[in-house]
Amino acid sequence: MAGGVHKYTVSEANNLSLGQAGLDVIVTGDPAETGNWVAVKAFNGDIRVTTLNSVGDGLTSVTITQGDVVFGPFTSVACSAGSPGICLAYRG
Repeated sequence: MAGGVHKYTVSEANNLSLGQAGLDVIVTGDPAETGNWVAVKAFNGDIRVTTLNSVGDGLTSVTITQGDVVFGPFTSVACSAGSPGICLAYRG
C-alpha cells in the first residue's frame, strides 16, 4: 500500500488540492493546532509559520507573504506575527 503523498488516487488528490476537505482558520497567538493539512495560506498580512510535517522537514518561524501558499503534509501548524495574523490551513 502506498503511503505519504502517493496514497491518494488522482481524483482524491485533485479534491485535496482544491480544499474540498475543508480548512481551519488559525490566528496568531493561538497555540499550535494539530491535525492533517495539505497547505497553509497567509490570509491577513505576512505571517510567520511554524509547522511539523509527517514527511520531510518542518518550517521553523518562516515568514510567508500574504496570499502565498506553502504545500506539504503538515501535522501541526502555528502562526505568529501580523496584526491580527490569520492563516488558512487546508485539511487533507
